[in-house]
Amino acid sequence: MTLDANLQKAAEDAIDSQVKILAKSGIYATGASAVAIDPNSGAVLAMVSEPSYDPNRFSKGISTADWNQIINNKNHPMQNRTIASMYPPGSLFKVVTGAAALEAKVMSPTERIFDSGKHWLVDKRNAQGEAFGWIDFYEALEKSDNVYFYEMGRRLGIDKLSQMAREFGLGKPTGIDLAGEADGNVASEEYKKKVFDQDWYLGETMDAAIGQSYTLTTPIQMAMVYSSIANGGFKYQPYLVNRIDKLDGSPLKIYSPKRVGSLPVSKATLDDIHTGLRMVMSKDGTGGMLFHDYPVSIAGKSGTAETNGLDNGWFVAYAPFDKPEIVVLCMFEHSGFGADSAAPVVKEIMDAYFHFGKYAKSAASKDSGTGGKS
Repeated sequence: MTLDANLQKAAEDAIDSQVKILAKSGIYATGASAVAIDPNSGAVLAMVSEPSYDPNRFSKGISTADWNQIINNKNHPMQNRTIASMYPPGSLFKVVTGAAALEAKVMSPTERIFDSGKHWLVDKRNAQGEAFGWIDFYEALEKSDNVYFYEMGRRLGIDKLSQMAREFGLGKPTGIDLAGEADGNVASEEYKKKVFDQDWYLGETMDAAIGQSYTLTTPIQMAMVYSSIANGGFKYQPYLVNRIDKLDGSPLKIYSPKRVGSLPVSKATLDDIHTGLRMVMSKDGTGGMLFHDYPVSIAGKSGTAETNGLDNGWFVAYAPFDKPEIVVLCMFEHSGFGADSAAPVVKEIMDAYFHFGKYAKSAASKDSGTGGKS
C-alpha cells in the first residue's frame, strides 16, 4: 500500500487527542477525518475517519453485542468520512472562486475593494463581523475575507463558477480505489431548478463563492483540489495500492500514478493563489497562530462551513512551499472554526512527516532527507 505506517499512526493519534481537547472545552465533535496526499502522484500517505471501530472483531465472526454497538452508534463509525461524507467546503472553496474570477479577468489580484464588514448590494457579512477596509485578493485569502469573494462571485456569475468547480474535479468521485465514494455536488442554477423548481438569486451566487449554498464536497475531493494547486495544475487520481504480489512474493500487478487531466488555469493565476495561501500562514493570517514560524515553508487554508446551524471546521496545508511533497487536510464535524479544531491535527501530521518536535529523529536521519516516507 501507499500508506506510511508512522504517518498513519500519527494522524490517528492526532485526531484522537484533538477530540479529547475539544471535549474539555465543551465541544463534542460528531466525527472527523484526515488525509495526507503526495501531490505529485496522488498516493495516499495517511487516511483516518473517526469514530471508527476495531476490524479485528470481524476476523472470527462478530458477536451480536459488538455488531449492535457499531450499527447503533448515531455517529456512524462504519462510514468512511474521508471519501463518503459530504460537507459544504466553506472557505477552502475560495481558491476555486479565485481561479475562476482571475482567469475570467473580472478582477485582478491587486484590485482593492472596500470591506466595511458586509457587501454593499446584498447584506452578506464576514464570519465574525470583521471589517478589513481596503483589501486585495492576496489579503482576502490571508484573512479569509468573505466580502471580497462575494464580489468575485457577483462579477463572475454562477455558471462560470460552477464550471470551474467541475474543472477542479468537484461534483464527481475522485476515482480512489475504495468502494463507496460519494459524488458531492456543485451549486448551480440548473441544480436548484431541477431539485426545488425555484429560480436562482444573486445572494446564492455569493454564498456559492465562499463554499456554501448547494456545494457539497468530500475531504478527499478537497485534498485533491489542493494537490492540483500545489503541483502546478495537474490532476491525479488518488490511490492506496502500490502493487499486488503473488503468493511467492513476485509482483502480480504494479500500480503507477494516473494523471487524469490538468486545470484550465494559467501559471500566473496559480502563482497568485500560491502567494495568498502562503500569506494564510503568516503571523496575520488565519493559520498564523500555529504556522507562522514553522520550520519548513508552508501554505494552506482554513475553512468553516455551517450545516444545520452547526459549524464544521476545515484546514489544509502543503509543504515545502517551493516544491510541495505533501498535502494534509483535516475536517472536524460540529467543532467550530477550522483554524481552532482542524489546524492542530494538520500540524501534528506535518510534524510527523518532516520529523519535527516529538517526531524528531537522529541528526543523521534529518540530514538524509526531509520526507517522512519509509
